[in-house]
Amino acid sequence: MYSLIKPLRDRLNKLAYRLKIKKPTKVYFVSGMCYKCSVYDGIKLPTGFEKIYLEWFAPTSANESLNEYARRMAAGIDTKRPFILIGYSLGGVIIQEMNSFVSPVKNIVISSMTSENEIPALFKVAKRGHLANLVPDSIFEATEFIVNIFSKTVYKMSAELLDGYMICTDPMYVKWGVQQITNWQPRYQCLRLYHIHGSEDQIFPAKQIEDAYIVEEADHLMVLTHSKEVNAIIDEILSKK
Repeated sequence: MYSLIKPLRDRLNKLAYRLKIKKPTKVYFVSGMCYKCSVYDGIKLPTGFEKIYLEWFAPTSANESLNEYARRMAAGIDTKRPFILIGYSLGGVIIQEMNSFVSPVKNIVISSMTSENEIPALFKVAKRGHLANLVPDSIFEATEFIVNIFSKTVYKMSAELLDGYMICTDPMYVKWGVQQITNWQPRYQCLRLYHIHGSEDQIFPAKQIEDAYIVEEADHLMVLTHSKEVNAIIDEILSKK
């Protein structure tokens, strides 16, 4: 009987293994502060990869650390199988924090910072002066005001379109997010880290960015405005062994 069962068991094990390795690699996306992962809707992954969004949610308190927050967000990641992380703006910072406790196959940072040298001067000034604490809470509560300011003075996009991508506008979250991104310091060595950046980025000046794929004439919102070029670079990165 054993001589009959063993060959059958071996065949079933081989079949299970083949099915397992053919499963698509999950790619987890984290968006920029306040924005839905729908900003990534124009990003199309090649065959063999599955797109999964990790959306923002409110911090547990104003004192929750970025690493603590990243751990809660990472609860949505299946770490039992190989996976990839992609983060845009503050999302790029989040995935770097995640590397302190998970091991993705690759990390792709878009329109963000990855080293001390890439931190904008404005962020350093804000950190030294505790700017986020000096701004009245009423400003953080004025979501419409903030969107209008950014659409008119920073981004070349209508306030209505920007507002359509917003997901988390809780005042505590907005203030917390500003504090986290202006106070962040790179602490973890991320293996297989790739950086995609726009030459006209208004938040993180391209002249400070080191060792990145540069998309010419693209600004901080290039995941929306230059998705075709970003797609081509992501395809190239995903094809790397």
